[in-house]
Amino acid sequence: MRIVSVTISSELAGKSVAAALRRGLMLSSSLIARLKASGGIFKNGVPARTNELTREGDEVSAAVGESPAEEGRVPLPFPILFEDEDLLIIDKPAGCGAHSSKYDDSPSVEEAVDAYFGKTGLFHPVSRLDRGTTGVMPIAKHGHMHGLMIKDLHTGANERYYLGVCEGVFAEKTGRIDLPIARAEGSAIKREISASGSKAVTDYEVLSEASRPDGRVFSLVRFRLLTGRTHQIRVHCAALAHPLAGDWLYGTEDRALIARPALHSYRLRFIHPITGERLDISSPMPEDMARILKNE
Repeated sequence: MRIVSVTISSELAGKSVAAALRRGLMLSSSLIARLKASGGIFKNGVPARTNELTREGDEVSAAVGESPAEEGRVPLPFPILFEDEDLLIIDKPAGCGAHSSKYDDSPSVEEAVDAYFGKTGLFHPVSRLDRGTTGVMPIAKHGHMHGLMIKDLHTGANERYYLGVCEGVFAEKTGRIDLPIARAEGSAIKREISASGSKAVTDYEVLSEASRPDGRVFSLVRFRLLTGRTHQIRVHCAALAHPLAGDWLYGTEDRALIARPALHSYRLRFIHPITGERLDISSPMPEDMARILKNE
């Protein structure tokens, strides 16, 4: 069981246990209500009521999540970039979706993580990478951590960087794409630029360009997401007339070049919301993207 605790300071002294949980541990009111019903709230190691008052030096604790099983666990089929009691960060390969689906029998991150933890219910993806997108993918181990990560996801406290191989030469080597995105009419998966869509902002910087023997030119571009819309980078690149290489939905499918949209989540920088540790997690660009730039 994952227990998080706070020692009552002079500022919190005299406040209720519920106030200590909200202000000291940043627990949501809905989570506090669930913990109250399940008996998961403690003061100095003893079950406590949320309306009890605290004194300086008291320790208020909450059982915010289960722990992975002790036995029957299966190793993950992909690299682990970071793991502690609250968070698992993986290096996601291409070809697997974040969630299991009854419409698709290919492997999913969710299934692999469930087997790794030895139980279901601990999979809380903080950001969901498309099936073809590779790289850094954070997964919270309990709802409290998930809520804290989501709160910071689109703020300056959370920096998410991607690498993409795009078609053509960018006229502007750096810039900001600020174009709203909506679901495309008549499609369950496709998105489009629309004035009625949700705000979507992507910063980009062209890192290099490569010409291939057939005359085509590709650009290696670094992106930073400032919002998190479905297919955001893919749609924004297509809107600039520089779709990702191999993007069958927004550009041109070319399986001889690459069998997926050429997009890689390569770096995540943030402060762990529970431990306060500053994390900088990265993953090298995969070989199928590098080959495009090496003309192989």
